[in-house]
Amino acid sequence: MERRIVLLGYGMQGKACAYDLLKYGDFESLSVVDCYEGCLKDIEQLADPRVQGFNIKGEDKASLRKLFVQASLVIEFFPPHFTLDMIELAIDCGCHAMTSSYINNPAHVNQPGFMERIEKLNKTAKEKGLIVLEEFGMDPGIDLAVGQQVVNCFDEVHALHSYGAGFPELQAANNPLRYKFTWSVIGLLRSHLRPAVYLDNGNPRHIAKDAMFSPENIHMLEIPGLEEELECFCNGNSMQYTHLFGIENHVKSMGRYICRWPGHGAFWERMARCGFLSSEAIWVGEQQVKPDEFCAALLGGQQQFYYQKEEKDIGLIRVDGRGMINGQQRQVVIQTIVRHDSDSGFTAMQQTVGFPMAIGSMMILDGKIQKPGMTMPMHIPLVFYFNELGKRGITFEKRENDWDGNCNP
Repeated sequence: MERRIVLLGYGMQGKACAYDLLKYGDFESLSVVDCYEGCLKDIEQLADPRVQGFNIKGEDKASLRKLFVQASLVIEFFPPHFTLDMIELAIDCGCHAMTSSYINNPAHVNQPGFMERIEKLNKTAKEKGLIVLEEFGMDPGIDLAVGQQVVNCFDEVHALHSYGAGFPELQAANNPLRYKFTWSVIGLLRSHLRPAVYLDNGNPRHIAKDAMFSPENIHMLEIPGLEEELECFCNGNSMQYTHLFGIENHVKSMGRYICRWPGHGAFWERMARCGFLSSEAIWVGEQQVKPDEFCAALLGGQQQFYYQKEEKDIGLIRVDGRGMINGQQRQVVIQTIVRHDSDSGFTAMQQTVGFPMAIGSMMILDGKIQKPGMTMPMHIPLVFYFNELGKRGITFEKRENDWDGNCNP
């Protein structure tokens, strides 16, 4: 059977994924889909006879279906509000699917019928023998695979703290946000207004959706080699991962965190509490406007919030586990810092999202991942995966030492 891949989205991460597929992948055809002006010319520059570009919007399911029914695999990089629709369509058309996003999107879980759609998707994929590989970027993605590596070191895990972040090098953090966009601006803003849950001394702690950046919910992290400490904010519901990691019986403290340069959180706390991140439309004169879409257009339309020539970014993945190993209290930290690659031109975020997605696609088509249905990064062949990341220059440092019993981050 010919290996035919459909790649949805030719933004920054999609470009890195296509590059990696052409360099390392084994397939017969790659159909690249996007709808921005000039996308077909951009895709033509790949200059590979296996590649064909298509200008199709995410709403045009009829045109997408024509591509999907001929495909073996769909790789999804569309904006998050398209993710579930695209994965459902792929499974309906009989092809494997993968995404760097959350299929079980925290922003949609309370919508009527949403969870039923997830359950049906998983059931249908299993019945058809199709794989749905989700949360396979950097965060979520590499962080979850590293988390499983850390968990595997212990007999009992008592604390697990995971950090995933992409941010400018300090000299490029030269705007009021001290941050620059590397993915969907509206997707980023919507991720800044959602509730979070973490585990504290055995008790779930809930953070309101507009309090993610409040001072009481921030802790600082010092990373050798970085010029300043980083602010760390809770990232969604970490409790849902205790079962996936298999640590629910002993873990007392657990959190997943985003990291930024100091000062970033104070800005977004005010924006969230003032309603600028709301998706509820308001009347402005005779027009209805959604505050989050207005903010995304305002910020996304300014060059100061994007990387300029010679400016570089940093990708950080760090997992800190604490617990018992052979009857001793131990701490294990696995970490990588990825920087902009001047040779290829790819940012740290492109390398840590686009490259893993290409690796995962080949793992599916090569039969390295075989269990049908929805699959997470912690449940793949980890040794093979990290070897592949190493080939692309993404390597990890591991440190193990005595632990004093403190479970706090």
